Amino acid sequence: MADTARRHPDVILVEVQPGEGFGFTYLSPEDFDYAADHFLLPAQKYAALDPEDAEQRRTVAYDFLWRYFNKPQSKGYFRENVRWIAAAAVREKFTDEAGMGTMPRVISIQRKAGDGGIAIRAGAEYLDHPGFPLAVIIGKPSAGGGQAHFFTRREDYERAGQKPPTQDVWLPQIVYRLYSETPSVVMGMPKQGKDGDMAVECRALAFGRKAKLVERA
Repeated sequence: MADTARRHPDVILVEVQPGEGFGFTYLSPEDFDYAADHFLLPAQKYAALDPEDAEQRRTVAYDFLWRYFNKPQSKGYFRENVRWIAAAAVREKFTDEAGMGTMPRVISIQRKAGDGGIAIRAGAEYLDHPGFPLAVIIGKPSAGGGQAHFFTRREDYERAGQKPPTQDVWLPQIVYRLYSETPSVVMGMPKQGKDGDMAVECRALAFGRKAKLVERA
């Protein structure tokens, strides 16, 4: 099934370290462009770049993406500006596809296995829905996403899901206990439950493809 008339990705997945990173959501072309421009416009002005020069735009977006991957713990990087940098890099990478309305619904940004460079590519594997989450994201689509945990094998996800939750890793355990089968991306956001108890609101993303969300018996 081909995706057509699309100028923005639904999700950009940034795996800055093995199994860890961010999952950013964009609800519309305007939302996507706003995020990209929030980074690019000040960067172009600061570096005195020609905004009409595609090569200069691409260079500055890739440069800041590389800086983030090189020092992800730097105080200068936080959820929102990494979301902007990711949007800018993806928009410059897929300019032609956006113009033709064939922007991929899921984009993956991660280190290359061989030379340590950074690959920005269509995340086609997220459209196949293997039955467990390849990405578990803390956040919800309308809030732009957030911290993410990534799993390439069911065994790795189940091992994480069976562990006691910690302050740093807790959503995979909740998703594992709630569902026996899921689409490839599951998002969760803490919310106020009954009687003041904390609860988690979960949402699974199928990206217009067939996928199951099966609660545990």
